[in-house]
Amino acid sequence: MELLKLIKNRISSEWKKKFNDNVDILNRIILGQNQKIDVANKRIDNVVLHSGGDSPNEVVDARVNNKGETFDTLESRLLTSEDKHDEDVTQLDMTQENQRLQFEQLNQAIGKLMGTYGATLDLYVSVDGDDKNGDGTEEKPFKTIQMAVNVMPLISSSQITIWIDDGVYLEDVVLKSINALRIDIRTIQSLSVLDESKNDMPVKVRSIGFFNCTGYFQIAGIQAVDQASAPAYGGRKYSFLCDQSGYLALNQVRCVENTKAISNHVAVYTGGSSKCHIYNSYFSNQNQLNLSILMSETRIAQDVLGTGNNIGFEASDGTVRDGSTSALTATTKQKTSGQGLIITKGTVLS
Repeated sequence: MELLKLIKNRISSEWKKKFNDNVDILNRIILGQNQKIDVANKRIDNVVLHSGGDSPNEVVDARVNNKGETFDTLESRLLTSEDKHDEDVTQLDMTQENQRLQFEQLNQAIGKLMGTYGATLDLYVSVDGDDKNGDGTEEKPFKTIQMAVNVMPLISSSQITIWIDDGVYLEDVVLKSINALRIDIRTIQSLSVLDESKNDMPVKVRSIGFFNCTGYFQIAGIQAVDQASAPAYGGRKYSFLCDQSGYLALNQVRCVENTKAISNHVAVYTGGSSKCHIYNSYFSNQNQLNLSILMSETRIAQDVLGTGNNIGFEASDGTVRDGSTSALTATTKQKTSGQGLIITKGTVLS
């Protein structure tokens, strides 16, 4: 109810004006107080009287959360908060479980990548194998040597052996950027029953190359075939190659296809910082048996045999340690270029 102003002129106009001004002021005060009462009533709707033991009753605003959201009842606010809490706990549990699984996968990946020092990893290849459904075991071998190489870890402290069943594998096998303790690529047959100087080897491959690898590597009981179609590296076709890699041993390998008309063909290419040891092997009618280039080093053992080769060994800024005998023949048995070095016997330098 508003205060009434004076309307009739039975009193002085000055007093009437002051009186009416005061009425306006009082009406504004009353309006403001009514608004505050309305706000207070709304706040009262959102409060709970809470007794704190011996402490005086205090008013706790319980239906408004920390974001300023108002709920119809205290219960609805509490239930919403509890549901959100449960969701957060569930999400944290899921995150923790996912992290645990990821940690296990990481451990498995590291174990597969590195292996156990000195442990062995055996992979099997057969012409009757299957690259798609095989797993490299003896029961389920791969079909190609390259597939066995592809599943090898890039870093390994294990000794890895690729066991190859008898057959012809027209592959250009590439091992690249592998850091391994030892890798053997060999026939599944016993080496003791093979005679590389008289008989074909049970496993025949077009080419095998090691590029930027580290470790000890051995190729054993393998014969190079389809040499005319071999890949080229640095302008040279090759059957066996070790470039900027570790130490390659060629044991009981055989190269007998006639490549004498292929002027850029070399049976064994050794390049960069690599070292190569050729022994118990046979080379016949080759354009060139070995090229050692750019600081690489190759040792030819005395049991390396063969006839009818164009060039035996070339040291092109590399080193060849020639321990072969007259049982290995070539039109030009030794050749040097650049600052190449060929050593035929031990020498004491002073």
